[in-house]
Amino acid sequence: QVTVHIKGRTECYECQPKPTPKTYPVCTITSTPSKFVHCIVWAKDLLFAKLFGDRNQENDLFVHTGDGSDSIYDHVFGYNIEVALANEETWKNRRRPRPIFLGDVLPEKLILQNGNLEKNCLTEDLSLSAMPSLGLNNSQEIWSLAENSRLFLEALRLFIERRGKDIGSLTFDKDDQLAIEFVTAAANIRASSFGIPLHSLFDAKGIAGNIVHAVATTNAIIAGLIVIEAIKVLEADFQNCRMTYCLEHPCQKMLLMPVEPFEANKSCYVCSETPLLLEVNTQTSTLRDFVDKIVKNKLGMSFPLIMQGATLIFEGGDDLEEDVAANYALNLDKVLTALPAPVTSGSMLTIEDLQQELSCHINIKHRYLLILASKTFSICNVASSRLQEVIVSIYYLGRTKFLDLFIEFI
Repeated sequence: QVTVHIKGRTECYECQPKPTPKTYPVCTITSTPSKFVHCIVWAKDLLFAKLFGDRNQENDLFVHTGDGSDSIYDHVFGYNIEVALANEETWKNRRRPRPIFLGDVLPEKLILQNGNLEKNCLTEDLSLSAMPSLGLNNSQEIWSLAENSRLFLEALRLFIERRGKDIGSLTFDKDDQLAIEFVTAAANIRASSFGIPLHSLFDAKGIAGNIVHAVATTNAIIAGLIVIEAIKVLEADFQNCRMTYCLEHPCQKMLLMPVEPFEANKSCYVCSETPLLLEVNTQTSTLRDFVDKIVKNKLGMSFPLIMQGATLIFEGGDDLEEDVAANYALNLDKVLTALPAPVTSGSMLTIEDLQQELSCHINIKHRYLLILASKTFSICNVASSRLQEVIVSIYYLGRTKFLDLFIEFI
């Protein structure tokens, strides 16, 4: 589709609610996958992260790159499945998975000779790849369990030998050729264990990276429509601007459906002048919490400027002088009430991002953690008189005191 956004005349990008990213229950991912996407999520978010990401990350795989390729394979696809099978209740109404051990898939000779080191391990774009050494050239072909097993071992070997210095800090990237090969192979082996159809690397990459494969002709049509609407904007012909949808199936004998641009959403924080309301514990929340979690993450501002009245509390940007940036950095770890211009209940903050020409106002309302405190301490069977004292302490001192008292009672 093609949309036109004109400040003050049409809706902006924030007027329409964004779809919530699809998530899957942890128990489904770790124990009872039923779709290939479950295997992909397991391979990239659990196995890849455990082997190549933050070494302190915790999950139930209990494997490390130093364990050896064969041991990792048998532990993840064999022993872990056997442990899961021990819980008979889980498999009463489900298909039982099949433990897969490397020796049952590949002969020992092939395991020892896995990969042809004489062949180049680089693809045409010079990215490291396990496919050339195994003779796997077609990414749209669905490989067998044996081929996926060899790809898994070879990708793991290349990570250890060629990218060992990066292990411990890697995150999955769909454009990392070796990473997508490893994830595809691992997901297919797990899928085979649970009786799920295998997928090609091309399809696996699309699932792992949330890629919607486009059709070139459709892209060309949309590009042409964008140019038409851009000409209208340049000529200030706003009355004739249109949002156009390119339909998959004809509707009233039309594949292109033009409509007038929508008006701004009155509740949108970008288009509306109505201040936002933020309930927060001003005595325990820091300016860093506010900047990172609210201003940048929720409001999408890149280089925010935060003011209370005429006082500038914080400013972000690459063009700041070092001493100025250092002064603002000193405020980041201060709680809101301890700032040069204290932020308390009833304060109004003005937030601007000059790079995006975006500004909004936020009303601050102080909020205590009374409900959390009363529920937690009632579970601990604290005497009622002492509980009242604890709640009063929390009321005035905030979450830090609550945690100290909670630990004291435990």
